[in-house]
Amino acid sequence: MDQTVETMAQKAAPMSESEKNAIIGGVLLSMLLAALDQTIVAPALPTIALALGYAEYLPWIVTGYLLT
Repeated sequence: MDQTVETMAQKAAPMSESEKNAIIGGVLLSMLLAALDQTIVAPALPTIALALGYAEYLPWIVTGYLLT
């Protein structure tokens, strides 16, 4: 097992700065889009809850929307 870990560590090349920046940029972009999506849904929640007739299920409505 130790040989496998050592072999993998030797084969792995260090990431360049541009690769690191691309990963960080992708993560930040996905977080921005998730936050934007939440701000779009929040004002519509009372209307959605009234249309469905279940105002007490607002947290479930938000969770269901954000998961899909």
